[in-house]
Amino acid sequence: MLCRSTIQATLTSATSVTQWLLAATAASFARSVLLFLVVMMTGSLAVGKEPVEVADYVSQIRPILEARCYSCHGTLRQEGALRLDTGALIRQGGDSGTAIVEGKPSESLLLQRITADPESRMPPPDEGAALKPDEIQLITAWIQQGATAPEEETPPAPNQHWAFQSLDLTKPNAAAAAKDDNLIDLYFRKVHQQQVLKPQAMAERSLRIRRLYLDLTGLPPSAEQMHDVRPWAEIVDELLLSPHHGERWARHWMDIWRYSDWYGLGAQLRYSQKHLWHWRDWIVESLNQDKGYDRMIREMLAGDELDPTNPNVVRATGFLARNYYLFNRTTWLDSTIEHTGKAFLGLTLNCAKCHDHKYDPFSAADYYQLRAIFEPHQVRLDPVPGTTDLESDGLPRVFDDHLDAVTYVHRKGDPANPDTSVEIKPGIPALFASDAAAIEEIPLPLSAYAPIARDYVQKDLTDRAEARVIAARKELQRLQSEVQSPPPTAKSAEKPDKSVALADDAAAFQVTDDFSVANSDLWNIVGDGWKYADGTLQQTTATRDAQYVRLIPQLPDDFDLTCRYTTTGGTTYKSVTFRFDETEDRQNSNYVYTSAHAPGPKVQAAWIRNGNSTYPANGRVVRPIQVGVPMELRFAVRDRLVNVWLNGEFVLAFEFPDRPAGRSLSLSGFDATVAFDAIEIRNLPIDEPLRRPTDAAQPPRSLPERLQIAEAKLNSAEAALHSLKATIVAELSLASNGKSEQSQQQVKEAARLQALADQAEAEHLLLAAADDKEKKSAKEKLDQVTKKLASVPENPDDNSVSQLPYTPLRVSRKALETPAHKETDYATIYPERSTGRRTALAEWIASPQNPLTARVAVNHVWMRHFGEPLVESVFDFGLRTKAPVHQELLDQLAVEFMRSGWSFRHLHRLIVASEAYQRTSSELHADPATLSADPTNQFYWRMNARRMESQIVRDSLLQLAGVLDVSMGGPSVPVNEKSRRRSLYFLHSRDDQNQLLSMFDDADLLQCYRRSESIVPQQALALSNSELSMTMAAEIAERLSTPSISTAATESKDSASQQRRTFIDTAFFTILGRHPDSDETSECLAFCEQLATGGVQEQRIRTRLIHALINHNDFITIR
Repeated sequence: MLCRSTIQATLTSATSVTQWLLAATAASFARSVLLFLVVMMTGSLAVGKEPVEVADYVSQIRPILEARCYSCHGTLRQEGALRLDTGALIRQGGDSGTAIVEGKPSESLLLQRITADPESRMPPPDEGAALKPDEIQLITAWIQQGATAPEEETPPAPNQHWAFQSLDLTKPNAAAAAKDDNLIDLYFRKVHQQQVLKPQAMAERSLRIRRLYLDLTGLPPSAEQMHDVRPWAEIVDELLLSPHHGERWARHWMDIWRYSDWYGLGAQLRYSQKHLWHWRDWIVESLNQDKGYDRMIREMLAGDELDPTNPNVVRATGFLARNYYLFNRTTWLDSTIEHTGKAFLGLTLNCAKCHDHKYDPFSAADYYQLRAIFEPHQVRLDPVPGTTDLESDGLPRVFDDHLDAVTYVHRKGDPANPDTSVEIKPGIPALFASDAAAIEEIPLPLSAYAPIARDYVQKDLTDRAEARVIAARKELQRLQSEVQSPPPTAKSAEKPDKSVALADDAAAFQVTDDFSVANSDLWNIVGDGWKYADGTLQQTTATRDAQYVRLIPQLPDDFDLTCRYTTTGGTTYKSVTFRFDETEDRQNSNYVYTSAHAPGPKVQAAWIRNGNSTYPANGRVVRPIQVGVPMELRFAVRDRLVNVWLNGEFVLAFEFPDRPAGRSLSLSGFDATVAFDAIEIRNLPIDEPLRRPTDAAQPPRSLPERLQIAEAKLNSAEAALHSLKATIVAELSLASNGKSEQSQQQVKEAARLQALADQAEAEHLLLAAADDKEKKSAKEKLDQVTKKLASVPENPDDNSVSQLPYTPLRVSRKALETPAHKETDYATIYPERSTGRRTALAEWIASPQNPLTARVAVNHVWMRHFGEPLVESVFDFGLRTKAPVHQELLDQLAVEFMRSGWSFRHLHRLIVASEAYQRTSSELHADPATLSADPTNQFYWRMNARRMESQIVRDSLLQLAGVLDVSMGGPSVPVNEKSRRRSLYFLHSRDDQNQLLSMFDDADLLQCYRRSESIVPQQALALSNSELSMTMAAEIAERLSTPSISTAATESKDSASQQRRTFIDTAFFTILGRHPDSDETSECLAFCEQLATGGVQEQRIRTRLIHALINHNDFITIR
């Protein structure tokens, strides 16, 4: 509302006006004042404002109405029967009469409504912001001047929108008609001629090569590679065939497709899926194979229907699994629809959820037809070869589960208020309905809907059960041999003859290593502080970051470990840690460690759950552990119980709260340096007694008692194996024959054998029980199962056998549909068919007849090469997005892309081979007229300089230092690790984001079709002060130095100066891709001389120079 003083100041020369205002009613005061002021501003009474000379309808009025009014008063919608999309229709008006009175703004309803108070203003507050004063002034002037408009103006038809027009694949390629010239260059030569622009020259070759390497592989070239004189095309092809190319561009598409590792609260999975890295690896591999983009789309949306027994295809459906949300199915499906539309089609289909789309020709019915396509689908975790533990690894994928689910329109988008009067059928938006693919149900093979039918699953399960039998039998045989021949009283302390021994029989698990030689088959080393020296494996860096060696073979459930080592140094805690039961992500484990921390050196049992450590007081015992003194640590684990010995003395008995699912072992120092001398790990014998925390010294069991326990253990293992085999047969029969009579009999037999296995296990537990509590628990279990078995007649065909409970095998895990559900609520056998709906959707999206898909993909690729897209709104190609300036080029590239088999490799080659790509980004020596005519480079007369993304900043530092770990694929790397892997392998979720990457505008998890770019002080601080930048600066300096580093103290001044000059030139060229100019060289020499005069060593001088260069703007900029 305008204050009285403002009104008076504006209208001091109009006494009659003031009298009129005082007579206005209070309710309409503000609206009347605003309307009158607008009218006055267009006439002679306006104060301090030039009157509008001529308001042009085409260039000024129509764009305002289109942006602010067409959504409710245009072709798609006509609120109040009013259309404002042509001059004639504006004059015609709607239900309230004519919208304008020519020459009389104050009497025009249109002006009254756009200047009204918020209750009646147009557009309404919930539909958009009020028109700006200058926009209102233009409309006022246009009405006052007669509201002229073209006489035969035709409202635009939505289906004629430029992005909705099919691409003609039969039209000859312009470049082909011009002797194989690059179509991009042909286009821009024509444009530059039309615009009278003079393009810049090619960039300096070293900068071009640096640009090419960073764009195609995400890694900087070496100095030698920047001197490469081979033809440009050869270098391009080499980089496109590099495995690093797939990694570089996978990260781009992971942005667009919203890659996110799982997260939730504690162990509860709420978003995305575990082990989603399988999808990430599929993206990398697909790009490196140059798989057609059309095929990639089909596999991501419907890989489970296209090739249901091929895990390499099914893993692509991680695109859909990523959208999983535990608490709300509608939120999950809304996200799926929204980002399928934005990622592949460049359409904001989500805007049609609550009502018809305001701007695009998509109705709410269109939206719910798309929902019906996704309505049946669900997410599950399937087993992968080599493990039966889905926590350690599994394949996240989608499948159609709710085959009969019905879709209804949600009134105003509210899932609690569905319109159940009409069932919505699956389909694509009506605008494209003529190109829709037919929906046909797809029958699935047995192994697709019953994972137990897969050979590797049965083998992994039986191998594990048989291993228990073998181990138990060997232990029994050993005890039986002791009856006839007592064991030796002493054990040789000599090291084994071989540095490494791993038992061939996994059931008789044994690992020994004297660490005299490296063995990559036995240990996986993580971190740069490890080395083999003096017959030991040494951690040489005292750090609190994760540096460790992980045992590659999986530990048995019960094991006995002995390790000899020396804590050689450290800062504070000086801890040496043995983690076991460790999950792949290191977020869960149990562990034992020694600490030489004064004043309380100790042995400690502890655990990690969901990344949080717990150090129980009853798991701690003080012992005189010292730096430099060799020691022997032994600990034995059975179930939750651990016993610990230090230098042969029993020191601790402790029970962990549980056993995590992992079976990995890792050794590490925390805040310590350590030398590992030897290690031995073996199965813990069944009969070997362990102390309980509450026990006094427990007397050893007699040999007959141990024999009895071993026999019971073997019986239990054999019964479990028989039960497993019978259950596999029953599950296969149920999957193949349903609930047939044969299946029911096999289920009954499996239930009987399961009960017998439970009985055998209870008998073993009763014999092996170490205290009264365990005995009571085992006795209760034994009594229960014995009672059940006693009630079963000997005839297995008797119906009473069915009274025994049957427990199905759960080798796959369906994602919970609500927090209240449990895994056991779901069937273990999935539907035998799939709806085929997602296949039909994928066929339409990936069809050459689809006008959007290729255009959207090309636009994304172009933007990531040139820094700017051809279509500014990269995820919205709808009616609000005008035809781009270079639509002709976009369409030519889209056609070429499809003609090449949707080959990204072909598209990249075409772009980077162009003159447009290879031009300098500098405006130095630019034509003044060109610079004046196109200062924003809209017509690409030069290249655009771009900032590196966060991942490339970090990876470049590691690559330049020569320490980048180029191993590919596998589980995501925890962000707190001091890993040298490429950045795309870091965990990336709401709860896990690398701090350095976040500072440099990492991908937004919710939506990242185009990364934001910021320049904030924290980025400079990160490159200046982070441990990574300082460590890498030293590594780079060392790498670039000559073998013999001369100092001013040992060489002549001229010699030292020349060496520095050479080093400066090498450093600039290697890090920035260019040689320094004379001023830069002089400044750097003066800097070095100043440090040398102050007594700084030469290598330290070089490190500081490198540190300055990686903080240079030219380092983080792709020129």
